[in-house]
Amino acid sequence: MTFLKYLMLFMIALVIVVVVIVGYFFFTAKVTVADCDITGRTASTQPDLFQQMKEYIALDAFPGTMFTQDEIGDAAGYAFITYTLELSNQCLVPVEMIEIQVIPQDGDVLQIGDYEVHTLEPKTSGSVSVTILTAVNNHSVRELLITYYVWGVSFSITATCG
Repeated sequence: MTFLKYLMLFMIALVIVVVVIVGYFFFTAKVTVADCDITGRTASTQPDLFQQMKEYIALDAFPGTMFTQDEIGDAAGYAFITYTLELSNQCLVPVEMIEIQVIPQDGDVLQIGDYEVHTLEPKTSGSVSVTILTAVNNHSVRELLITYYVWGVSFSITATCG
């Protein structure tokens, strides 16, 4: 009978240790923004991309996020701004998926959709980009919402770039 008693105590201790280790990995899952790089181009320098966006909108099949329902005018009045974030996974478990959403300001028209699955292995860093179409006279400072998933649970951080 004593053997079973010690076995039970050992199994309880083992379960507690495993729960503590899993909890540590889960609660230390932290992604940080190491760097933010911004590039901008007027839409008139990328006429094919601008025209393609207009066609998608006309067909009501735009692959991304629309910030306004206003009619898009001539390419000379717009600019594409790309935000490239260098993200660092400081945890011992992989980050399964990363997505970025730009919090729009007045004059922002759309955010081009990104259908690539971005992941980060433990203790590594990587880049993720997002592109918006905005009025040519807008500034480039934007707040970005970064959502990432660890073991199917979502975490969010915000960063200001610009």
